[in-house]
Amino acid sequence: MNRKKLKFVIGGILIVAVIFGVFISVGSDNMTYYYTPAEVLANPGKYAEKRIRVMGLIEKGSIQWDSVKTRLDFVISDDSEQILRVRYHGAKPDMFREGQGVVVEGSLQEGKYLAATVLLVKHNEEYKVSDHSDSEESYLKTMDM
Repeated sequence: MNRKKLKFVIGGILIVAVIFGVFISVGSDNMTYYYTPAEVLANPGKYAEKRIRVMGLIEKGSIQWDSVKTRLDFVISDDSEQILRVRYHGAKPDMFREGQGVVVEGSLQEGKYLAATVLLVKHNEEYKVSDHSDSEESYLKTMDM
């Protein structure tokens, strides 16, 4: 191989490597990771000063809502026996209920509870249209007219 072809091949490899590196760095910045309550509680010291996302199901009977302070305390768990207490300040989402899947973002406080600043309620993507074929009156009642 002569020098001209060698320079061309090396230049091509460098260009491909740079493009690949850019895609990897952009992709890793946009990836969102979340942990399970069991992962967080297995090593609470690891997550003490970090902002993390945790996904779990809201445990039955654990919701305590203070509308005056707009504070929501609840417990989430995954399929294991590990539970994680969560404290969230802010408006309670309409779809928030027991057994619902949630993703909470915040920081672990004293290894005891997650102080959440973001609360996302998971829901299914199924949309059902109400049947109003019985009368125009029932349809108008849903429109608050």
